[in-house]
Amino acid sequence: MKMKRVIAVLMTAALSAGMLAGCGGSGEDEKSSGSGKVELEFFTQKREASETFDKIIEAFNESQDEIVVTQNIVPDATSVLMSRAATGDLPDIIQVGGMQDANTMQFMKEGHFLDLTGMECLNNVVDEYQEAIKFKGKNYVVPISANFSGVFYNKDMFEEAGYTVPQTYDELISLAQKIKDNGETPFLFPDKDAWTLVQCWEDNIDGSARGDRSQVYKDIANGVTTFEDDALFQETLQKVIDIREYGQGDTLSLGYDQAISDFATGKSYMFMQGIWALPSIKKANPDMNIGMFSFPSSDGDTKVSMGIDVNLAIAAKGDHIEEAKEFVEFAASKDMVQLYVDNDYSIPCMKDVTANIPEAQEIVDLVNEGKGVLQATALPKAVADERQNTIQKVTVKDGGEDVNTFLSNLTKVFQDNKEEFLELYGE
Repeated sequence: MKMKRVIAVLMTAALSAGMLAGCGGSGEDEKSSGSGKVELEFFTQKREASETFDKIIEAFNESQDEIVVTQNIVPDATSVLMSRAATGDLPDIIQVGGMQDANTMQFMKEGHFLDLTGMECLNNVVDEYQEAIKFKGKNYVVPISANFSGVFYNKDMFEEAGYTVPQTYDELISLAQKIKDNGETPFLFPDKDAWTLVQCWEDNIDGSARGDRSQVYKDIANGVTTFEDDALFQETLQKVIDIREYGQGDTLSLGYDQAISDFATGKSYMFMQGIWALPSIKKANPDMNIGMFSFPSSDGDTKVSMGIDVNLAIAAKGDHIEEAKEFVEFAASKDMVQLYVDNDYSIPCMKDVTANIPEAQEIVDLVNEGKGVLQATALPKAVADERQNTIQKVTVKDGGEDVNTFLSNLTKVFQDNKEEFLELYGE
């Protein structure tokens, strides 16, 4: 976004927030800073978006003189947040994942988030997301942006080699083989960070082929099928293994941050990740000519697996509820959501806000054609943890774990925790 537009957006938002500021009340237990202002902690789990949140926070702080918001970013944010929840010390405002995230669902089930039903900003949520963001009929989060996964590719390297974007899985493998035969690296896989492997399977490969996973999860919970008996889970997990033949070698030794740097400096043609990686790639190489396509399915009927990426929640037992609501209303306003998605390269969850992601226009077009599928069903936390803690084993050739064993173990853990799932999603 050009600087003039940023300034215009911030000024517009500041005027809007000035009107909102008159609507918020102050609690009797309110504690103020030495300057007389109420201090609010905004806890961020998405470190890639910290600079964008800084812009929103700065605009809010300048829009009124009663509240000051400070952003808190820490390593291993999810673990820190859980520890703080256990001690009753949650931040005033918390950025959390979507309804497909087991941790988000756990926080809501345990009553850590304030019921936000009735907040004005919720009326502006995109219609298709209205029901997906509810928990037991109520709203505990305000959605800001949705993400999607795909395959980043170096456009200049593709053009110089005469390659085109593959439309089917077989075409993708054929392309990767050509690149490998030429002594170059088709993909970078940062498998040192297990979550990237989960995302590669769940969203990039299975999600683009299957679409919504809610029904298969219900069938597993009800004993209709199992992970290992579901043909598509078998197929897509095998693809996770097969495609690593076209990686950089020892995939378990490469971490996410280094992979971002390596891809940005031309060390591979492609990089499977979520759109959230784009700001970091562009920061590492602002001049990179980059594109993105959805991981192609075997039959070419490729879908876009999406998830709400950024939700805002308020601590249920916070000391400054009304002030926190005032900030959330501001952050969820049209101008601020536009500012956020322009900087984050994501899809807005609010109406009248436009996704501007030229690098991923091919995927945005699929979403606009109705091929986007919002994932809003979370696995029981024990299943999600088992998957992340053990998925690296399937990439190890000698002494690892075969696909069927891995999937069978997931089924066992799911069956042991199915009541937790059926409580939320059972018929």
